[in-house]
Amino acid sequence: MVSKRVAVIGVSLSLVAAAGCGLASREESHQMPISSTATSLSLPAASDSVEHHSSIDRLPIYWLENTDLGVYLYREYAAKNMTGEPIGDSISYLLNEKSVNPEWYTHLKPSSEVGVSMNKENVITLDLPAKVFSAKLDRGLSERSIQQLVFTSTAAASNAGLFIGTLPPKVKILVDGQANATVFGDLRLADSYERDASFMAPIWIIDPQFGATNKAGQIKFSGRTADFTDGVYYSLESKDKTGKLTVLTAAEAIEASSIKQDGSFSFTTQLGVGSYKLTFWGQENGSTKKIASVSSEFTIK
Repeated sequence: MVSKRVAVIGVSLSLVAAAGCGLASREESHQMPISSTATSLSLPAASDSVEHHSSIDRLPIYWLENTDLGVYLYREYAAKNMTGEPIGDSISYLLNEKSVNPEWYTHLKPSSEVGVSMNKENVITLDLPAKVFSAKLDRGLSERSIQQLVFTSTAAASNAGLFIGTLPPKVKILVDGQANATVFGDLRLADSYERDASFMAPIWIIDPQFGATNKAGQIKFSGRTADFTDGVYYSLESKDKTGKLTVLTAAEAIEASSIKQDGSFSFTTQLGVGSYKLTFWGQENGSTKKIASVSSEFTIK
């Protein structure tokens, strides 16, 4: 089947019609994990702003991860040969590749067909075959899977400098060319979607990414966090060839003054050759419980 991927900047074009692919003959069924922690904890909401225009030559991809607080979106910058169609490249990667982090995943099914257009009102239209949505999901996972497409496509467009003016980006999702299709069993697609920050992870690590390799010297640690009442902490461990971890920094608070209004923060530390595990988490006043803990394993050469 011929790929129908189209990249359009600044104008609205009709998408290439897709042949119906139908649903998978054997559908998978998934439900949101039950989390007693999430129901008893008043978790601070993550803040969101669309990625800035950047010369970065990697693809922004948003993945899901199951945590003890629920299922959240995490961003990865993936290294991949690109065709010059940033939105189509990122969506194709999301559908057909896997994250370096083994805990990150998607319920969207593989497809080489990705239709993309974008108009002057910053509305991105994705046209995908029905098989992409063939898993049977409950409401929670369905909404999060849709937001994977929304976050990934808007991140790709912003990263490439495609948005015009100040209108907030929106994403319209077509299934085999049809609007308002029913997907994942019984979810009817809305006319369009915006980013929903409530699905973003409370904390994520931007640098070093999971699986990254950096040169010895000053290493940048950066991340993004919700507003925890007792602040954000990190630990650093070294990892030997057998996988044994040795604590280098047990629990260090990040200066509140260094956290920007959008929740982003960064600092540097000197590291020599070796393998490491970096962990961030939040804490609430009156408790030492580590909330929304997230880790990244990386190598220094």
